[in-house]
Amino acid sequence: MRNFTKRCVLLAALIAAWFLVPSGQVCLAQSNNNNSDEIKALIKEIQEMKAAQDAMQKDITAIKERLIPKPPPPFQGADISIKGDPSMGEKDAKVTMVEFTDYQCPFCGRAYRQTYPPVVAEYVKTGKVRYILHDYPLEQLHPNAFKAAEAARCAGDQGKYWEMHDKLFGDQKALDQKGLEASAQALGLDAGKFKQCMDTGKFKAEIQSEIEEGKKLGVTGTPTFFLGLTGDDPDTFKATQKIGGAFPYTAFKKAIDDIMAPPKEKSAAKPGETPAQKPAEQAKPGS
Repeated sequence: MRNFTKRCVLLAALIAAWFLVPSGQVCLAQSNNNNSDEIKALIKEIQEMKAAQDAMQKDITAIKERLIPKPPPPFQGADISIKGDPSMGEKDAKVTMVEFTDYQCPFCGRAYRQTYPPVVAEYVKTGKVRYILHDYPLEQLHPNAFKAAEAARCAGDQGKYWEMHDKLFGDQKALDQKGLEASAQALGLDAGKFKQCMDTGKFKAEIQSEIEEGKKLGVTGTPTFFLGLTGDDPDTFKATQKIGGAFPYTAFKKAIDDIMAPPKEKSAAKPGETPAQKPAEQAKPGS
């Protein structure tokens, strides 16, 4: 019992010294030969405990990094391809806006219901903005999203792209094969042509290409919007602003107005006026 108590006292002292001294080194007073072997054994145990603690801390740090990813760097601008993409509005509109979307994403559905209508009414239909849609189906989360994107493009083959776009977002629970066929029928599409387009995967490669482009642009969730001046090239435009998330209409109005007339060119606000809400850089990915 005495030896056990003595060992516990020595172990406690060594542990305290080991963890309290920053360098991890302890200076021991001279001891008799009877204790030297025991102390060496205790030191070895403490070293093993410290190594295990360090390994555990590394594991915890790695888990934190995976669960809490670092925020992406600020958007620095990018050239985005718009050749042959579904678009709405005048080709020579001053501002181009591209949305990367997922028909099964609830946040994209919210953006469609709350933000899309006023943007179209105030900017697209008045010739100020050209609105372009890129598909970015998140198949791991939304198994029906890719086929829904194909359905919209197959409807576009029959001149009903935006009508199908509205149908799909109008009922995001009806995106399985039966629901897509019902939407095509409701729009009066040629059922045979629509089915052939879907079965052959006519637009599969184009959609996949847009997914790859989105990844290169740093798209991590839907909806994600890129805005910039239209420019002279009909196939690409220079995006200068990025809005990641289903932000309210005021955020888009601020972004569009700033592109059309940068803040430094605007006159000072009149007394009593308040600046438009500044859009946040990022939001949680749509899921």
